Amino acid sequence: MAVDLARTIEAFSLSHAAILDGTTGAEQVDGDIYGVDEANLAPNIGNFDNEGDDTILSTWFWLNYAEITVQGGYVPFKLIALMTGETMTSSGSAGPSEYDQIQMWTDRSMNVAPKPMLVRMPAKDANGNPVTLDFVLYKVQFQPITFTGPKYKTGLKVGYSGRALMSANDETGTPLSTNYPVPSGTKAVGRLIKHL
Repeated sequence: MAVDLARTIEAFSLSHAAILDGTTGAEQVDGDIYGVDEANLAPNIGNFDNEGDDTILSTWFWLNYAEITVQGGYVPFKLIALMTGETMTSSGSAGPSEYDQIQMWTDRSMNVAPKPMLVRMPAKDANGNPVTLDFVLYKVQFQPITFTGPKYKTGLKVGYSGRALMSANDETGTPLSTNYPVPSGTKAVGRLIKHL
């Protein structure tokens, strides 16, 4: 069987991460994670061994959720407001007394509705043609933001973590069976998209 080189891709680096608006496709970003420099996506898997006759006869695996962690080097006030539900306030006047502020780690911000998310990587197919690879996560329950640093010469890093949960709907809120060849009621954490 021949390998379809145009559909066999490798990703390198990381160019973008964002929270999506929840009503439109993967290109409609609601909150940009500007200056993202690291992202990790790891499934949380359970298993059960069916034992008999002094041996393991079969093994069952299942996915509970996927852990997503993203690190960036900027503090985006609008994104923090989106993730926490808190309101950003501003002095509204230019000059030395101008300021923006937002409450941090409040009791209200611990119970915010899940949101879809995108992680984008530059990639190329096995023929060497440039493409883009996206992880689109349908339903991410975010944890409180974290800070690493500040450190001498490496600055302050902001961490965004959450659990990508199983969902019967895609990032637009549409049931998966409406737009994808899956049975009604199918649930998924997200999808991979390769595009030019």
